[in-house]
Formats: sequence, structure tokens, C-alpha cells
Amino acid sequence: MSTLDDAAEAPGAARTPGDLPSAVQPDGERPAGEQPAGRQPAGTPSSAAATPVSESEYEGADKIVPSTAPTVVKIAGHTEEVDPLARGNRLRKESWGLVVRRVWADFFHDALMDRAATMTYFTLMAFAPTVLAAYSIATLIFSSRRAEVHELTSQFIADYVPSSMTEQAEKLVGSIIGSTAQGTFALVVSVLISLFAASAYVRAFSRTANTVYGRVEGRGIIRTWALMWGLTIVLVIGAVIVLFANLLRDTIVSSVIDPLAGKLEMQGTADFLGGIFMPVWNWLRFPLTVVIVLSLIAILYHFSPNVRPARFRWITLGSVVALSTNVVVWGAFALYAQRFAGASVYGAFSLIMAVFMAVWLSNTMLILGIKIDAEILRAKELQLGLHAARHIQAPPRSDAAAKSQARAQHDLEKRSERIYQQAVRRGEREES
Repeated sequence: MSTLDDAAEAPGAARTPGDLPSAVQPDGERPAGEQPAGRQPAGTPSSAAATPVSESEYEGADKIVPSTAPTVVKIAGHTEEVDPLARGNRLRKESWGLVVRRVWADFFHDALMDRAATMTYFTLMAFAPTVLAAYSIATLIFSSRRAEVHELTSQFIADYVPSSMTEQAEKLVGSIIGSTAQGTFALVVSVLISLFAASAYVRAFSRTANTVYGRVEGRGIIRTWALMWGLTIVLVIGAVIVLFANLLRDTIVSSVIDPLAGKLEMQGTADFLGGIFMPVWNWLRFPLTVVIVLSLIAILYHFSPNVRPARFRWITLGSVVALSTNVVVWGAFALYAQRFAGASVYGAFSLIMAVFMAVWLSNTMLILGIKIDAEILRAKELQLGLHAARHIQAPPRSDAAAKSQARAQHDLEKRSERIYQQAVRRGEREES
């Protein structure tokens, strides 16, 4: 569903004068009874007309619902007085029913699982350079204790990879991090590649989010790329914090921090970390991880689409659904890896396929979360009297690029119409 929508605009949503040439009119708005120039077989509607049809009109000629048309839709927007996300605007039972039905229908209509597959590709593309970057940073910071870094890497693999696959995982990671002997050069290259791959993932999610909200990207390419890179850096930093929070163990304090504390004459700090902080940290690790991940999802949901809601929300139903379903997905993957992967006739290949499936389902659940938030916003707009039945009324962050796309689409249609009219005139001359 696009802002360049093919159907007639919702009542009360007037077209913005001057945004596009006057000839840019969706075919669905052609006056009743008017037919386009050229010959049409008797009883056959214009191939260009996209007017909605009633049940009785389904019989007869073939009909389609076009996916795009050069339409710029004027929306009501949000104000301080009309804020759909205000606390008092709670969804009623009927509105919840609409949310469920629209999420179910549009999830398949917009092929959101296919878009999750695209995001999965970028996820896997970023894996190797990200591992290399993380290992390079660790060995650069703890350059005098490379053996401990390698030991921690092996311990991480032993903790999270099935025993039957440990050897293959160590070989894979070893082949990736083999270039860390290059030092700073390998670090810079791997960090840049991993950031570029991660940025491609964020841009793919942004395009999907725009589809979910039913609009095209209105921000210019420079602004979009700059925002996506900034968003990528924030998400990567958050992911590093989550990873560090879950890897911080007593063994790290004793093997890495204690020697550093001795050299820096900070033994009291090391004693505090090992004797007081770590026991408390073991209890705080899980809730802190949940808070950080929810915050990262909220940031991604808020800034990636070309939508400017009235307020930023740290916790939404969509982000909670995305996180909880991801826990289920990766829990099921861990169960499969521990219990069944080693027994499979496909061996290590079955585990690789399971990883692909888990990443795809994880991205699918992430898209499901933003779809839920979008439909909740639509339902709340409807409850306030905003005509959001067809278009969510939240204002865009920018509409310049969207109008440019509409003009380009209109130009293509004009060129196509000229070819069509030439063919019609040739046919008329031949008949005469």
C-alpha cells in the first residue's frame, strides 16, 4: 500500500494544489461515464481506469487492482490538540478487532515475510565482518593478553554452540579472525565493512517500515543515508553493550581486569567488581538486557519509517511482541541445536539451515511488531475522527522525494499514453 495510491482518496483528504502537474489525477477519479480517448471493445472498461467495482461488476471483463499510481495524498497530520497517542485514547473492543484483521490481511498482502527474507540476507552478509571487527577490537584493547581473548572466544562457542558442532564453529571463527594479525588495518577495514552491511540492513528495514505505513520514502537520498548510518551506529553500540553485558563473568574480571588493575594500582576497584558488583550483576543482567533491547527496537521503529508521530514511545505493544516472539524463536533454535542438530543426517548443514530459518523468523517478528504499532496508530486516529481508513494520518518526516517519484511516474504514464494514442490513430486511419 503506497502513498502513491491507485484508488480515490478518502473523503475529506483533498489533493494538494501545485504539488504535481494538474494532469496528475488518479484514474479512479475520472468523472463517472467518461472514457479515455481511443477505441474500447464494447462492454469493456478502460484499461487505465482503476475505479472500485461492486460485486455485480465482477462478472465479465478481467479486472485488476494496480499497485501504484501517481497520487499525492493530503493528510490531516497530528497536533497537540489531536494526538492519537494520548493516554486517554485507549482502543475499544471494535478497534482491537480492526487491528487484528488488518495485521492479518496486510501481512500477507504486502508480502512482509518476503521482505524479512531480504533483511535476512543483509543480516548474514554482516556476520563475518562483524565477528572480525569485534575480535580485532578485543585484541587491540587487550593486545598483551591475546591468549585470554582467544580463550574467552572459545568459551563463548562452548557455551552457546552444541558440543557436536563446536569444532566446526571454532574453525569458522578461526578462518574469519585469521586476518587480525594485520592489526589496525584489519580493524578499520572490518569495522567499515560491518557498518556498511549493518546500514544496508537498516535501510532495508526502513523500506519495509514505509510499506507497513502505506507510503513511499519522502526523504532525499543524502538525508536518508545519513540518518540510516546514524541509526546503525546507535544500534551497533547498543548491541555491543548487550553482548558485553551477557559475556561479563567472574572469569573475565579475574583474567582481564585484575591484571590491569594491578598495573594501574586500582586493586580496590577490581576487588569491588569481583566481590560486590558481580553477584548483583548476575541478577541485573537479564532485566537490563530486556530494557536495552526494547529501547533499541523503539528507536528503530520510530526513526526508520517516513513517519513523524506526535511523540516518542520507549515501549510499545509492537516492540514487546517483537522481543517476546524473538525469545521464543531463538529458544526453539537453541533447543533444536542442543537436542536434534547432531542427530540429523545432514550434520552441520542442518544447523546452518536452522540458523537461516531462525534469522528469517526473527526478522519476520520484528516486522510484525512495527505492523502492530502502525495499525494501533491507525485505529487510534479513527477513534479521534481522523479519516485513516485508507491512509494513516501521521505526518511524514519529508515529502520532497515522494512528490518527485510521483512526477516521474506521471511522466512515464504520459509517454505510455502517447504511444497508445498513436496506435489508436493508426487503427482509425486504417479503418477509414
